[in-house]
Formats: sequence, C-alpha cells, structure tokens
Amino acid sequence: MTKSDYREDTPSSDVLDALEFLNCAGDEELRAFLRRLPIFAGNDGGPITIADLAYEMRLQPFVMDAWSRVGGNQGIPARLLQLSRVYKKAEAEMERLTGERRRLPRVIDIPSFIQVYATVGLP
Repeated sequence: MTKSDYREDTPSSDVLDALEFLNCAGDEELRAFLRRLPIFAGNDGGPITIADLAYEMRLQPFVMDAWSRVGGNQGIPARLLQLSRVYKKAEAEMERLTGERRRLPRVIDIPSFIQVYATVGLP
C-alpha cells in the first residue's frame, strides 16, 4: 500500500484489509498474532475498534522487522523498553511508507506482557 492508496475516510477498506489478512494467514501465524495482541493493542483514551485491529494487522510485518533490528536484554524491564522501541520503530516505518498513523496512543498492558513473556515468549 502506498501513501496515495490510503483513504482515511473509508473504514470499509480496514475491514477488507483485515479479512484479506485473515484469509491469507496460516493458522499458526494468526494464533501467534492473537496471543501477542494484548501487549500492544491497548489504546490510551478509547476502546479498540475494528479499524485499530486492522491497523495492528498491517503493522505486524513492520513489527517483525523491527524485532530483528532492535536489541534488548533479558528481564522484564529491559524487554519492556525493547518492546516500546520496537513499536516506535515499526510505526514510524509504516507511517513513512503508507502515511498511516495509529488512531490513539498505544499502551502496554503490563499483566498481559508478563504473561506472554513468561509463557509464549517474545520474538
């Protein structure tokens, strides 16, 4: 998607993009995405919408790329800092390429983060 393809006034395009992702993603990819969703899907100042979910889905390739480029250390505080840096980098790169921005600031859900960190693990 290029900046000229993005139409902010067309929420149905978000739903179509989400459905396309769901139709193309393998079961394991989708499960991995949904297991990590509580870490980065919290909004500061409003509920999560379908458009927010679609944004997170489109952001995911940028996040995976950022994980490979942003170093971190062991332990919860260091990994929280790394997570914050990963999403900042991913969001900036996605905005640069598509013009898309997060609707509301992201809030890390600390209990969900700790659960994923301790059970599933981070990328």
